[in-house]
Amino acid sequence: MKLFVLFLFGLCQLASYLLFCRGFFPTKVLLTPDEIEQFKTDPPKGYVKPAAQFDRVVVMVIDALRSDFMFSNSSYMSNVHDLLNSNYGFGFTAYSNPPTVTLPRLKGITTGSTPNFIDAVLNIAEDDTSSTLGDQDSWIKQMFLSDWKINMFGDDTWLKLFPDYFAKTDGTASFYVSDFTHVDNNVTRHLDYELSAEGQKEWDCMILHYLGLDHIGHKGGPLSSNMPGKQQEMDKIIKRVFDTLKQDKNTLFLVLGDHGMNEVGNHGGSSAGETSAALSIFSSKFKSLGIETNNGVKAPIAWNPDFEFFSKIDQIDLIPTLSSMLGLNVPINNLGAFIENFLPLYSEKDQINILIENALQLKVLLDKSNGEVNKLEDLVDVSNKSELLSFIKETKETLSKTSSDYNYTDIHYGIGAYAIISLIFIGLYIYSYVSKNIIIEGAAQMTWFVLYGVSFFGSSLIEEEHHFWWLFTTIYLAVILYQFLCNKPIANYKPIGKIQNFFAPLILGVALRLLKGWNNSGQKYNLKSNIKISTYLMDHLPAKIFPEVISLLVIATLNVVGVFMIDNFQTESLGKLIKFLGFFVLAVTAASAKFMSFVVESFDLEDPKLVLPRWTTDLIDWHVSKLGVETAQDAVPFVYGLFQIAFMVVFLFFLLKPLLFKILPFLSEILAENDFDFDGKYKYFSNLQCIISILLITQTNTANIPIFSLLFLIQDNFTKIFVVSIRDTNHSTFDKITTTLAGFVLLLQNLSFFQFGSTNSLSSVDLTNSFNGVTSYNMILVGFLTFISNWASPIFWSLSYLRICFEVFELQKLRLRSRKTSQYISKTIFSKWDILYSRMVFQFAFYSIGGLLLISSCYNLRFHLFIWTVFDPKLLYFLSWYVMHLVVDFGFSAVLIALYF
Repeated sequence: MKLFVLFLFGLCQLASYLLFCRGFFPTKVLLTPDEIEQFKTDPPKGYVKPAAQFDRVVVMVIDALRSDFMFSNSSYMSNVHDLLNSNYGFGFTAYSNPPTVTLPRLKGITTGSTPNFIDAVLNIAEDDTSSTLGDQDSWIKQMFLSDWKINMFGDDTWLKLFPDYFAKTDGTASFYVSDFTHVDNNVTRHLDYELSAEGQKEWDCMILHYLGLDHIGHKGGPLSSNMPGKQQEMDKIIKRVFDTLKQDKNTLFLVLGDHGMNEVGNHGGSSAGETSAALSIFSSKFKSLGIETNNGVKAPIAWNPDFEFFSKIDQIDLIPTLSSMLGLNVPINNLGAFIENFLPLYSEKDQINILIENALQLKVLLDKSNGEVNKLEDLVDVSNKSELLSFIKETKETLSKTSSDYNYTDIHYGIGAYAIISLIFIGLYIYSYVSKNIIIEGAAQMTWFVLYGVSFFGSSLIEEEHHFWWLFTTIYLAVILYQFLCNKPIANYKPIGKIQNFFAPLILGVALRLLKGWNNSGQKYNLKSNIKISTYLMDHLPAKIFPEVISLLVIATLNVVGVFMIDNFQTESLGKLIKFLGFFVLAVTAASAKFMSFVVESFDLEDPKLVLPRWTTDLIDWHVSKLGVETAQDAVPFVYGLFQIAFMVVFLFFLLKPLLFKILPFLSEILAENDFDFDGKYKYFSNLQCIISILLITQTNTANIPIFSLLFLIQDNFTKIFVVSIRDTNHSTFDKITTTLAGFVLLLQNLSFFQFGSTNSLSSVDLTNSFNGVTSYNMILVGFLTFISNWASPIFWSLSYLRICFEVFELQKLRLRSRKTSQYISKTIFSKWDILYSRMVFQFAFYSIGGLLLISSCYNLRFHLFIWTVFDPKLLYFLSWYVMHLVVDFGFSAVLIALYF
C-alpha cells in the first residue's frame, strides 16, 4: 500500500511539472483580425504596391542542408557552383533559429515568425495535428487565397502544417531515418510529369522536400561515406529543375535547408553547424538583367568552422522577400526583413515601395507591442531608402527580443503543487533516514541533491553537467573504497567470482576511467577533434580492418554478457543449456543486425574502389540472398526483426519463469535437481539484466557498444568492494545496503548517460536506432525504441540495483536456512518490497529537490539570453528522466519484483 501511495504522489508531482511546462514553454501571441484592424494604418501618400517579379516558384527543401554542403570546397554540388558563378543565382548562409528541427523551422520559413520551443516536441509526434498552420498567415495561405495551385511532394510535415492547401500531394514519413534512397526517389519520380509541358500547367508553386541527406546525417554523420553520393544526387536534381525552367524568366527556384547538423549528424540545438543552413535562389532573370548576384565571390569557398559562406541572413528574411517578389501580401506575423540583394530587380521608386510594404507590416506588430498606433511617416522618412532599411532592421531586432507571453497562472500553480509534493517526499526521506539511524548518510546525500539543484542556476553547469556526475561518482566511490580498505564493510557478502577482492579496486578504477574517456560529453567541447576512444574507433581505422575491429568489439561485448549470464557452465545442467541456447540465439541475431547496419551506414557498397575484407562481402551477400532482398540496406530491417522476435520469446520465458513454475511446481522440482537457478531464485534478476542488455546493445550506436563491457565490470567489481561476507541480518545492515546502493546506481545512471555521448541539448537525441526492425512509421514503437536508445545505460543500472540487492537478499536467506536459525524459520528479516520502497524514497527526494530548483531557476531566468538554448532543453530532459524514474525504476521494477517468488 505504501508503494502505491508513493506512486500516486509521483504521478501528481509529474502532473504539476507538466502544468509548469505548459505555462512556461512560450507560445507566440499571434495577431487576430481585430488587432490587425486596430493597429493598422494607411500607407504613406504615393505608395503603390510593386508588381510581382515572378509568377511561379519551385521550392526545393533539402533537409539538414548545412551551408558547407552546398558552398564550401568540401561540397560535391558542382552544378550549383556553376549556376552561382554564372550569375543565375544568389547564395546565402541562412541562420535558423533554434530549436533546429523540421517542424518549427518550416513554421519559420512559411510564416516568418520565430518558432515555439514546444514545436521541438511536436516535431517527434508524426501523427500530431495540433501544430497546424491552417489558420495562421503564411505565404502558403496567401498563395491559396490568390488561387495558386500548389503541389507538394516529400516530407509529410507540410501536410500536417497545411492540411487543406495543396492541389496534389505525395507525403513521405520524415522519421524513418534508416531510409536514404526510397524516401527521395518517392519525390523525384514525380518530376518527369511535373516538369513536362503538360504537368507545368497544373501548378503555380511546387514544393519538393528531400529527406535522404538528413537521414544519412543521423545515421553516419556529416562525413558519412553516403554523403558525397547524396549531395551529387541533389546537385543533379537542382540542375535538372533549373535547366527545364530556365527559359521562363518569371519562374523562381529556391533551394534551401530547413536547418543544418552538428559534427555527429544530429540537430535541434544552437551550434554553428545546426543553425547555418544553405539558401540559394535561382532565376535566369538575374543574369538577363545583368545583376552581379554574389558581389564577385565565386564558389566553392574555403571551408570555415563558422559555416559562413556568401552573405549571412536570417532564414525568416526569406518570407517578406519571397512574398513581395511573387506579388503576395507579406504574412502579418512575419519578423523578417526584405533581403537587400534583390532590390536591383525593382526601379528606384519600387524599391522604396517594397521597403514601405515590409515596414508597414512590421509596424503593426511594433504598435501592438507598444500598445499605441503610429503612422509610418511619423517614425521614419519614407522617402529615404537607407532610413527605411535601418527602421526595418531595428524594428526586427526589437520584435525578436520581445518575450513571448508566459501563462503565469499555470506556472505559479505548477511550482506551488510541485513544491508541496516535494516537501512531502523530503519529509518522508528525513523520517526514513532518522528512524533507520543512518543520519550521516542521509545528510550527505541531501547535500548532494541540493548542490545538483543549485547547478541549474548556471547555463555552463547545465551544458557541462557530466563533470558534476564524474566528481560525485569519484567522491562516492572513494568513501566506499576507504571503508573497504579499513575493513569496515557496510555489509558482509562475498559474491561468486574467481577474481580476488584485492584486484577489484584496480579493475573498477580502470573501467571507470575508460568510461570517462569513451566520449568527451558536454555541449561546449564535444568536438570530434577532441581525443576520445569512440572517435578513434570510427574515424581513424582503415577500411580494410575497420569491419574486423568493430565486429570483434561487438562479439567481445556479447561474450561478456554471456559470461555474466552463464557462469560455471555444465553440460549436464538442463537449465544452463536452455540459458545457453537462448543467449546464443539472441547473440547471433544481435551481432548480425548490428554488423549489417554498421556496414550499410559506414560504406558505400556500390563504390567500385571500396576494399573490404572478403568475409565481410561474403557475409553481406549471404544475408541478402537468404532474406530474398535486393540490397544490404533492405536486409537490415529484416535482421533486426528476427532479433526482436527472438528477444520477445527469450525475455518472456525468463520473465514469467517463476510464475510458470509456481503454477506447475513439478517442473521446478525436476529442473531444480540440475540447476538451482530454475527455482526462480538467485539468478533471476541477473538473467533478465543480461537478456535486456542484449536488446540495449542493439539499440546503441556501434562505437558505444563496448561500453556495456565496462558497465558489467564496474557493477561486478563495485559489488566485490561494497559487500564482502555475510554476518549481520538486521534491518540496519539492510538499510545501509539499499540506501548506499541506491546512491551508487543513481550516480552511474547519470554518469554513463553522459559518457554515452548524450548532453542536455536536443541535438544529442539519437534517432539512429529508432527504426530498427520497423518497416513503416509506428509512433508508439518508434517512441519506445527511441527511448531505450537514449536511456540504455540508465535502464541497465536500474536493473543492476535489483540484481545486487536480491542476490544479497537470497544468499542471506540461504545462509540462515543452512544454519537452521529460528530467525529464518519464524520470519524473514525484510520483505522483497522493502528493497523497492527504500530506493523510491531516496529517488523521490532526489527528483523533488532537483526538480524544484530547476523550475525555480527557469522561472527566475526566464528572460535569460540562453533560456531557449540551455534552460528549456534541460526542462525537457528532466521531464524525460522523471518519466524514466516512474516507468522503469518504479513501474518495471515493481513488475519484476511481483513476478519474483
